Amino acid sequence: MPKPIAHRFAFGLLLLLAISTSQPLYAQGRLAIIIDDIGYNLALGKRSADLNGDFTLAVLPFTPHGTEVAERAHQSGKEIMLHAPMSNRHHYSLGRGGLVSGMKHAEFLAVLRQNLADIPYIKGVNNHMGSQLTEQAEPMRWLMEELKTRQLYFVDSRTSAQTQALLMAEQINLPSRRRDVFLDDERTPAAIRYQLERALKQAQQQGSAIAIGHPYRETLAQLEQLQTLLTQYRVQLVSASQLMLNKKVQTGIVRGAALACQAPPMGLWPQTWAPVDPFADLGILGW
Repeated sequence: MPKPIAHRFAFGLLLLLAISTSQPLYAQGRLAIIIDDIGYNLALGKRSADLNGDFTLAVLPFTPHGTEVAERAHQSGKEIMLHAPMSNRHHYSLGRGGLVSGMKHAEFLAVLRQNLADIPYIKGVNNHMGSQLTEQAEPMRWLMEELKTRQLYFVDSRTSAQTQALLMAEQINLPSRRRDVFLDDERTPAAIRYQLERALKQAQQQGSAIAIGHPYRETLAQLEQLQTLLTQYRVQLVSASQLMLNKKVQTGIVRGAALACQAPPMGLWPQTWAPVDPFADLGILGW
């Protein structure tokens, strides 16, 4: 085959591959997008699971639809994380599976292991709320040690600028990262689009970035149109686990760190469901 024809043929194959995988040709960076608070609303959970691309879904334990949505997302090629509820400084209810400041080691591990067992296909963990617990080195060390024995990774949602979570993970060489951008602190299409573009620019500049959003209708509408932005910014959408290796240590205060992911939005709570005490049948705690 003459060289010009061979070159055109090879380029055509690359173009077809890029189109078939919905990924930009010659990507300059990689972006992971984690969708938190999965499990309360079935319709929005299914819509999240059906998104086109390598999104990562963080599922709350012991929620009415967590297992079903995790199964659906796994079947569609999504990566699954445990969205582990942790105590916060605003006294928001954690529901069943909450990891609470002041727990003894055995109690902490008992709840954590119940949480991990409740959600199928877990590859990693990030914190739900946690503005109090993530500031405490000892429970964060317990968490990271357990995750390492299970070969799971950890993403620090950064709900506190004083978090100790990433430091404890790095001390034992647990694959870990922190989020770079929250997508939907402000739930308007324009604000979410702006935050998405911030995340894409950071992925370009840093080589990779992690963004966290929620299954709001406004957020999902933007994510359903993400492929155009990925192509424009020449960024590849990847699962969170693909950003765990060869990372640089991330330090510093993150803008808006204490504002986001404080509690599941009330619109996602079912009307007939209430949280359950994880020790109700064990008699371990006297809450």
